[in-house]
Amino acid sequence: DAQFTMGQTSNFAVAFWYPMDGKPWSGSQHYSANCNWMPLDIAQPSTSSATRLSSGHSNSEDAVNIFAILLSVAAFCISVFMAYWIKRSKAVPFTPIDHL
Repeated sequence: DAQFTMGQTSNFAVAFWYPMDGKPWSGSQHYSANCNWMPLDIAQPSTSSATRLSSGHSNSEDAVNIFAILLSVAAFCISVFMAYWIKRSKAVPFTPIDHL
């Protein structure tokens, strides 16, 4: 567990584990980027971006969000209609693969 402070440098270490021959992880089987602590700088946001984030979205972002929601609803409605149409239509009989 670690806590980072905006605008200050914190220390962290990176390691990853690559399993070999299906063996569970052990402390000696990991690869480390560095055995020492590495500095991590978390930049503090500029005042213009912080003000923009607190003031809300722009009109273009709202338009994109509305378009994405409408596109999602349309895709859902089309998939429901296609499922109904396929279930209702018996023109294409089901052929099991076992008989081919």
